[in-house]
Parts: sequence; C-alpha cells; structure tokens
Amino acid sequence: MNKQTIALAGGSGHLGSLIARALLAKPEVRLRLLVRPGSGGKVAGLVAQGAEVVEGEIGRNDTAALSRWAGGAASIISAIQGGPDLIVEGQTELLRVARQSGVRRFIPSDFSLDMFTVAPGRIVTSDWRRRFADLAQAERGPVEVVHVLNGGFLDRGVLFGFINVVNPQTQTAYVWGDGKQTMHWTTYGDTARYTAEAAADERPVPRRFAIAGDALDFWGIVAAYEAGSGKKLKIQTLGSLDELDARITELVKGGQQNFGAFLPLMYYRAMLRGEGRLDPLMNHRYPAIQPTGVRAYVERERL
Repeated sequence: MNKQTIALAGGSGHLGSLIARALLAKPEVRLRLLVRPGSGGKVAGLVAQGAEVVEGEIGRNDTAALSRWAGGAASIISAIQGGPDLIVEGQTELLRVARQSGVRRFIPSDFSLDMFTVAPGRIVTSDWRRRFADLAQAERGPVEVVHVLNGGFLDRGVLFGFINVVNPQTQTAYVWGDGKQTMHWTTYGDTARYTAEAAADERPVPRRFAIAGDALDFWGIVAAYEAGSGKKLKIQTLGSLDELDARITELVKGGQQNFGAFLPLMYYRAMLRGEGRLDPLMNHRYPAIQPTGVRAYVERERL
C-alpha cells in the first residue's frame, strides 16, 4: 500500500494527540510530528505507535527543520495553541513552508465556532483565527486551506468546565437570556477523527468544514444531561443577554488579567445569540463516524 505522509504540529497537546492517534489508526497514513528540540519525550507514546519525529521550532526561522518536517507531506495539520504570535504569525510560517514543499492541504488550528460569522471584537481568539484565515486566503497559492469548525467542545473541560454551561459538582446549569438558541457541540475525540479524515481525503474538501456531535439549545442540554445522569439540575439564570454584554465589557476594561474570565463568556454569548452557528453541517461526508451527543457523553463519563 502506498502511504501518504501527514505532518502534524502540536501533537503533544490534548487535541493534537487525539488527532495523531486518529491518523495512526489509518493504515494508509504515515504520521510525521513536529516537536520542539528536547521535547521528544512528550510524544514517546505516539512514536511507539509508528509516528516519525522532526525536531524544530515555529517562529525561530528554523527553515531547514520545518522543510524536513513538511517535505513530501500530502497534508499539514496545525493543532498548536497560543496567542497571535502562534495563531497568526506562526501558522503563516507553516503555510509558507507548506506552499514551498508542495503540500496539497493545510488545516489550521481553528476547531471552534464559525469565526467567519462572528463580528470582530466579539471573541478575541476568533479574531486571531479569522486574521490568519484572511491571510491564508490571500497567500495560500496552490495549497487548499481547510478550516475545521466543530462549535464548542462537548467535554468535561469545556461544556462542563471552561464555558460552564453545566457544573456536575454543584448539579447546576447556568444561562443568560432565554436559552432558546440552538448550539453546536462536538467531543475532542470526534473532532480529531473528522480532522484526520479531512486531512487524508484525496478529494477536495470545503474551505469551511463544519461538523457537530449535537445541536441543542440550553434547555435541550439540561434535558440531555438529566436523561444521561438520572440527576435533576438546578437552573440559575444569570441575567439578560444585554446584561451579559455589559459584564463582558466590564471585564475587558480590566485588561488581560481578566482574560480567563471574559473569554468563556464571549464564547457562551456567541452561542446563546446564534453567532458563529455552523451551517451547513457536513457530518455526512464521513459516515463511518457516528459522533457522540450530550446524553451519550454524560452516560459514558458518568457525570
């Protein structure tokens, strides 16, 4: 079997490692990881499963190493996380290497709401991703740039953590406004599997590749949690959507020290207002993946 090489940056992170495992499970794929010098131990498990490693660093003019990493690859996936220095400048460097190396497809580290439909300033991190997307659209050359959009992560760390829609410890669900807007949620694992399929696909892939594990409004999430856990949630309404706007504005005025407080509220506001909504969904493109919904996740994780 002729294998295609897929190059992955950010494979030592949570989502990146899941993408790596999804790629390693595909017999037609050879995985090549970009790892910072001296950090090979973080991906030892992936290497044991067959991944190759190239040591190199983004943003350090490490052209020779990046070229070795990208050389001969059919697709590059970026799962790197960080500020605009990485999301914008760093990924622009990776795209440049992809273009110079004759790579067919580049998948940047988006994995979020549809940032193309979120107004500037509404979500700080979406602004960074959209800035890169605009640069990529202008400078991609022959490289196909595919933005994987999955809504919010349907996992302990996000729906049940970072955004804090439901707190399983206190058995409380939190909402602003009436909670009647449909929101999209996808597990990290399913996002990784769809990303691996898109990277290995020999057909053209749409620029905005949107997938979701579940589509529920706030009350649907509450019902799914209660059905999956057998527990009754307390509902806490935190205010109107206008009051949420005012709260975010207040936190932003406090500066970067409030970043961890206002960023999750920005994401939740967008979802409650229908901003960044995924349309159309493209789950059908890879029917072998049957994504996990909220109820099934709650049951599986015993939340």
